[in-house]
Amino acid sequence: MPLLFEANALPLVVISQVLLTGKSWAFHASRAPIALTQELGYQRRSVTGTSGLFNAVDVNENILKSYNSVGDKHAYIGSTQLYPEPRSLEESPTLLNAFLTNSHPAESQADLGQGKFIMSDWRKAWYTYGQCDRSISVEEYRRIKNADGFLVDPITGEAQYEIHDIDGQLPDDLVGVLYRNGPGKFGVNGERVAHILDADGLLLRFEFKPPEEMDLSSSSSRVKFTSRFIETEGFREEQQAQKFTKRGTFGTAPVPLWYEPPRNGLNEDPPGKPPLLARIAANAFKVDIKNTANTQVVAFGGKVLALWEAGMPYELHPETLKTLGMDTLGSSRNLKGKLAVNYVPGIPEELQPDILGGLAHTAHPKMCPRTGHLVGWTWAQNPNDGSMEVTFTEYDSHGFTIVAADTHVLGGCALAPHDMVLTENYVMLKINSLEMDQLSFLSGAKGPAECLGMDGRAPVKAFVFPRPTLSKEKKEKYPPFVVEGIPACFSIHFSHGYEDAKTGNIVSYFSGWPPSDSESFLGAWGGFAPDYNKIPPTYYWRMEIDPATQKCVDLRVSPGQENMCIEHPVVHPNVQTKDATYAYAQCCNKIGDASAPMGYAKMKLDGSAAVQSNLVMGDSNDEVDVYWVGSRRFAGEPLVVPKRGASESETDAYLLGLVYDAVRNQSSLMVFDLERNLKEGPVCTLWLETALPHGLHGCFAPDTSVQTSCFC
Repeated sequence: MPLLFEANALPLVVISQVLLTGKSWAFHASRAPIALTQELGYQRRSVTGTSGLFNAVDVNENILKSYNSVGDKHAYIGSTQLYPEPRSLEESPTLLNAFLTNSHPAESQADLGQGKFIMSDWRKAWYTYGQCDRSISVEEYRRIKNADGFLVDPITGEAQYEIHDIDGQLPDDLVGVLYRNGPGKFGVNGERVAHILDADGLLLRFEFKPPEEMDLSSSSSRVKFTSRFIETEGFREEQQAQKFTKRGTFGTAPVPLWYEPPRNGLNEDPPGKPPLLARIAANAFKVDIKNTANTQVVAFGGKVLALWEAGMPYELHPETLKTLGMDTLGSSRNLKGKLAVNYVPGIPEELQPDILGGLAHTAHPKMCPRTGHLVGWTWAQNPNDGSMEVTFTEYDSHGFTIVAADTHVLGGCALAPHDMVLTENYVMLKINSLEMDQLSFLSGAKGPAECLGMDGRAPVKAFVFPRPTLSKEKKEKYPPFVVEGIPACFSIHFSHGYEDAKTGNIVSYFSGWPPSDSESFLGAWGGFAPDYNKIPPTYYWRMEIDPATQKCVDLRVSPGQENMCIEHPVVHPNVQTKDATYAYAQCCNKIGDASAPMGYAKMKLDGSAAVQSNLVMGDSNDEVDVYWVGSRRFAGEPLVVPKRGASESETDAYLLGLVYDAVRNQSSLMVFDLERNLKEGPVCTLWLETALPHGLHGCFAPDTSVQTSCFC
């Protein structure tokens, strides 16, 4: 499930869409070499009619009449790789009855994990936040604001309230501040964005106060919730103009004055593409892509930063979430309105095009558990040779000061990698096989991500560099190198990496896709919400690189996790650069298919997991510890948070996950105690007053000073 990955950039975020036919796939240097041109297709169980996941069952005639009269064109079982065509709810009487009665079906944990969901439920998880989809006059806005106020302000997305509706017992040692970021406002003036990842960022804040600070005689809650849209330059400009004014990474774009786009509402399907002439007239040579700041949030050094990988971060007030402005992270460059492309060599700066000379910062920095440093990197393309200049920087939490920085060049790298690997001595960037059609982009005919292509069977490479803080002697011991010829595999998010104590090899784990013949990326990611009949299953991979030979010596689905479709893998923050025992992930199903996320998985990495190498798509992996939230609920990215006063144990922590409930049309925050099995369920569930959009990434600060945080 490549559910919510934001991807690579030049000078834009890249999302990839690969149509797969593949099975659990591995490469190992000690075995007979696998030809890169060899067919590596999925083995599938044959599926005909209602066999497989669904049995043919007689459905009550009255129920069928009710179903046929509903009129919801999205009231069907969501399509997947295994079931590429939408299926009628009649195939699942239990789910059909639950839909018609707006209830949760009677289902056990054993029943779940098959990737079955209702498409109309999934679409609701991508509705714009609050009532921010409706038009409101200035007079009406002021009247309500001055009277009772809004639960969610329709202009700013601002909400603030205590959470009292809690199932179970809130743990006393869950203390600190949880921040979450993700797309939240899906358009302007009734026109929905062309792609969910073009939406404006929505920042969420959950403050968990220490029990000893609470007045026992008061009815106040320990948990306070705050939300607000991230008011970037593009957000404010479009609010003022009441139309799209900047190009989005994934196809959203302005139109000329003579073309009036359909305005169906922010919670309706986006309109089709404007005519080619309109697209070119409004967007030719306009390459200032809108920074939505909608991807990640990091609390560090007293700052809260909203990240988007094709531009610089925006700083937010740690408590009110009010946008304070773009943060250049100490750069002296004038970055406003500029692309992450260096100046053309040999031309004086005053003669350079105004759009050149910018920088972009990764949306996925890492935190070193030993030093407490935030390790990030900025990038800019070199226009003369297709290479990329990257600067790795380590920051100290005291004043967000720079400890050390090193600049390197990635040869033949046209698009910025999405994520990085951090170990005790190395930083590593794995480069996917991507190219960009510059002409279509510059002409305005296509959005940036639509101009991307890939060779899903081409070998890929990785760049490995010594960490900036290493001494001169250590940098000689750990010199930079390039790993060529890594077998085809598209990486998305890295959970962690480390140097093996016995071999010295660099071992990393990531979510990603097997080889593919697809040349298309955007595919099902366009439109209203991800559609899984075109989106490939995402597996959890293990990759091992030998620095001595500069070769990839192992690449395989993590043993024991076969057929587990997962995304957003994380580990305990104390083992970010170590050989972790467990990894956790958002889980879609246990049958190797692609579907919406409906659970959380705890995956063993210590060699004790039962290897399921003979599974093919459609077979269940029942050996992994998973909690399924239900077929009418959807699970967001997990975050592992150490308990207050915790030991060094990986399980002395909580797993936090936001879950959307389509029956209640309401979101909740589930809290799991990692000293228990996940399948035992959450120890408590905190209910929000409203539904929240699905979201992307987040962080947890141990206190309100936000000097440091753990994040994924």
